[in-house]
Amino acid sequence: MANQRLSHMPKQKIKKKALDPCPVCGTELYLTDEYTQRVGLVDDYDSVIGWLCPHCKTEYDSDDHIRKFLGENGIRGEA
Repeated sequence: MANQRLSHMPKQKIKKKALDPCPVCGTELYLTDEYTQRVGLVDDYDSVIGWLCPHCKTEYDSDDHIRKFLGENGIRGEA
């Protein structure tokens, strides 16, 4: 008897958990497909200007460049 192909059986796709680590502390920020742990930063006109990691308190701009490193004032730019 020849081997039967199982192509008629539906294949189950394994969902791969999306990775979204903080670039500084490495803590996973992914929660679900709709939610994240990133904290949005807005200006006085309610425009989004960046985000904050709730674990290490590092602030980023909209392009993921560091604005405040580990919640400290005065450190700006890229390393």
